[in-house]
Order: sequence, then C-alpha cells, then structure tokens
Amino acid sequence: MIESPSATRRHPTILDVASHAGVSKSTVSNVVRGLPGVSEATRGRVRLAIQELGYRPNVLARQLVQQRTSILGVVVGDLANPFFAEMAKSVERHAAARGYTAMFCNTEGDSQSELAGVETLLEHRVAGIVFLAFSGDSRTMRETLQHQIPAVFVSCGAEWGDVVSVDDEVGGRMGTAHLVDAGHRRIAYLFIPELEDQSDRARWDGYCEALKAAGLGPPVRISWSPPAEHALVDGVDRPLIEVFTGPDRATGVFASNDVAAIALQEFADRVDLRVPGDISIVGFDDVPMAGLARIALTTIAQPRDELARLGIATIADRIERKLKGPPTRTLVDVTLVARRSTAPLRQA
Repeated sequence: MIESPSATRRHPTILDVASHAGVSKSTVSNVVRGLPGVSEATRGRVRLAIQELGYRPNVLARQLVQQRTSILGVVVGDLANPFFAEMAKSVERHAAARGYTAMFCNTEGDSQSELAGVETLLEHRVAGIVFLAFSGDSRTMRETLQHQIPAVFVSCGAEWGDVVSVDDEVGGRMGTAHLVDAGHRRIAYLFIPELEDQSDRARWDGYCEALKAAGLGPPVRISWSPPAEHALVDGVDRPLIEVFTGPDRATGVFASNDVAAIALQEFADRVDLRVPGDISIVGFDDVPMAGLARIALTTIAQPRDELARLGIATIADRIERKLKGPPTRTLVDVTLVARRSTAPLRQA
C-alpha cells in the first residue's frame, strides 16, 4: 500500500531550519528565544526559513530542559458563577500577555475536589497556582504546596500566599450603608453556600458594622439555598417570605454576592413582592448580568480585570524571582454601582 504524502510528512525540526537558513542550530535557538547577539540579516534569514518550513518550536522539550513549564494552574470555585467565568477570562488574557498558559481546575467549592485538582496541576508541572476561590482548608493545601511552587490568591485569601483582593469588609459596610442612607431600618444579610467562608465572614462583619454605626439592629442572617421556599433565619428554619412580610419585615437586603441577590429578585417575582417597592436589594461583585435592564441590580463592584492583572503580575514575578520575601497583600478598591433594585423606603 502506498501511503499518502500527508501520512509520511514529518514536522520540520530546528536542524531543518538551520540547514535551510545556512546557520547553526544555536543561532536558530537564539532567534526563536529572542536573544541578542544575532545580526538583523541573519535574524531575517532564520525567520524566513521558519515561515517557509512551517516550523513550530517544541515548547515542551524546552521547558523540560529548563525544569519548569510556562503553565499556570488556575483554581476556580464554580464556572457556573458568572463572576468566576469573567475572572477566568481576564486571568487567561493577562497570563498570555506575560508568556504563560492557563490550565483551569473547577472545584465547585468542594475542599476535596480542590485538593485533588491542585495535585493534578502539580503532576502537570505547573509553574504556579492562581486561586480564584479557596475553600479555606489552609493547613492541608499549605502542606501540599509549600516549598514547591508559588501561589497567589485572587479575590480570596490565605496567610501563607500572596493575596490580591478587595476589602470585603469595606464592601459589606458600603452596601449596607447605602440601604441605611435610603431610609431602611430593618436590613437583612443574605448568604448562599457558594460563597467562600472567609469572604462571607468579612462581608458579614461589614454589614454588622454599618448597622451598629447607624444605631440599628439586631442583625438578621439568612442562609438560603435557592430556589428553596424555606431558609435558615438566624439559625431557625422559616418560610423565606415571612422575612419580608408583617410588621417587623425586612425592607432591605444586603446579599453576599450577586448570584444570591439575583436569586432573591427571582423569588420576589414568584411571591408577588416588588423590587424595590417592597424590598431593596444590594449585591456584591457586579457580574455582567447585574447591569441588564430587567435586573438592574445595585451592587458592590469588584474590578475584575485589575484583580486579574495584579494577580498574574504577582505570581509571574514570584516565578521569575523578581518578587522575593514574605507573602504580600494587595487591596483593590471597591465601588458602589447604584441601579434600580434599591430605592428610598416608602413610608406607610
């Protein structure tokens, strides 16, 4: 049987390029890596030979020689959450700008899946790991990563790695104060399980501080798994609608993230409560759908692209040994984006 030319064709090698351009293998290597010391005329001949032969450098082989890859492992809590999806895109873009490729691991917030995912990333010899979410199992993860590769926590945190995040406590205070300034006196905090514990605690603390500063209280904590009709309200199972009806009803809600806030808007539609007529709602993150006209969610905006840029710059500098010493902590400002999900309290 006669094989077709495509079946027998082999990929051109660096030696083929060197022969075609009339230079040494090391000269081709220097041109490919962008090193100095090669004349422009020679550099032009090598580039033309690469183009004519269709040569592609063997990146994996080069990285094995250098004892590291240019791959960054990226741990994501749940790509179904639009905040993580947008962050992942920004991280991938900024990683490419620094010469790195992103490899994603979606853990869905489970600590065991998170640890297994990190171990898989280590098997692929990633140069560093970017955590966009972290379950908080700090001791086990630290033992797994310590003295192996750098780690940066972006929009989450751990004491043993570099952190690039917003101040969640400030954001919680800001969102709650917006409701206070609108005249609301009974304001609840809404939490859903998808949020990391550390972020939840900080946003809750900010909420409580804002209530205390306004002389309001007690705080009301709602733990809810949408689209359930019931929720834990201060630890007691209750129909969720009861929180927003009756003489002691909550007229304002600060939600721990936009997913929770948008789910509450949908719940309000189901039970004929008006937003913001009956309930004013503030979220956290400013995911793209928050700005849709039908949703128009007032929210605390995290600057996703800036967080991603600083996170990649931090871990790239660690990998390239431009950043040394103890872990750093970089805080990025949040902003309040006021939309139609909040309004001044209507007086009875």
